[in-house]
Amino acid sequence: MATKEVIFADRLTNLSVHNGLVRIDLGVIVGPGKTKEGKDALTVEPTHQLVIPLEGFAALVAAQQALLKKVVEAGKKRSAAKAVEAPAS
Repeated sequence: MATKEVIFADRLTNLSVHNGLVRIDLGVIVGPGKTKEGKDALTVEPTHQLVIPLEGFAALVAAQQALLKKVVEAGKKRSAAKAVEAPAS
């Protein structure tokens, strides 16, 4: 039986396509840093790379879009329910 590894990422650090494969670099925030302009920023360190065929990436994006639509709809329902429950001033 295969084991499942959970990988956490704060950010995508790079996304590219080469020879029909999509490479997604994942990273975690390791602390404060500075931009090239000297402004405060977070430092992100690359940790893992996901490599997936283009067809699989298209399915992944479709699944993300469907999930995002559900999250937005749930947020709208929650906001509407709070508006109904709020006492009139």
